[in-house]
Amino acid sequence: MQLAERIHLVGSGAFGFDLTDPYDCHVYLLDGGSELGLIDVGAGMGAEQIIANVHRAGFDPSRISHILCTHAHGDHAGGAARMRELLPDASLAAGREAAELVRAGDEDGTSVNVAKAAGIYPSDYRLDPCPVDRELADRDHVAIGDLVLECLETPGHCRGHLSFLLEHNGRRTLFGGDMVFHGGTVLLQNIHDCSLGELAGSLRRLRTLAIDALLPGHLAVSLRDGQRHIEKANEALDSLLIPRQMHSAW
Repeated sequence: MQLAERIHLVGSGAFGFDLTDPYDCHVYLLDGGSELGLIDVGAGMGAEQIIANVHRAGFDPSRISHILCTHAHGDHAGGAARMRELLPDASLAAGREAAELVRAGDEDGTSVNVAKAAGIYPSDYRLDPCPVDRELADRDHVAIGDLVLECLETPGHCRGHLSFLLEHNGRRTLFGGDMVFHGGTVLLQNIHDCSLGELAGSLRRLRTLAIDALLPGHLAVSLRDGQRHIEKANEALDSLLIPRQMHSAW
């Protein structure tokens, strides 16, 4: 599914467009010309479907040289090990906290353990450990061909969450992971590293970005005036309220 000149949606689960496995987040393919990149990889069960969708979009998956993860939750990074088997030449990058969890396959640190207990993931789901090549920090830049992404630390949904800002052809696109969604909704969960205070700080940080497109990890995408969704969440904070909470589709 082509979203913009250089951006395709190649994975999406029950919280989105049902392109791939129900447990997948949105997985975005970036066309950098000489290189391709993926933002997030899904839960793992739909990895082959994601690769098939890259083919359907007219691209050779072997040209994927970069995989970036917004955070380490199972639906975003749980498929890292399987994706690296399918794409052995691609490097994997994530924030420091997320990288440590992915390397260890840490189901406690990523809250996969409590998610399985709550019935969010199947009881036999496993977070396979996976090497991470690069640890990203705030304001780092990642080049995918002629596209350059800026890393923004946006904790709140979980510790170590990153968003990625792309400026290209006069447009600003934010790959927001689970930071904020269409309509200004957020996802606060009863897990050890989810913080309303940190989420509020991240929303304040993004308030002045003036982005054109908001491409989150789930739900609808916004290809025009994406800043309005961030502003809607901030307006709730202005009134001393919590932004509207999203609800599970599983």
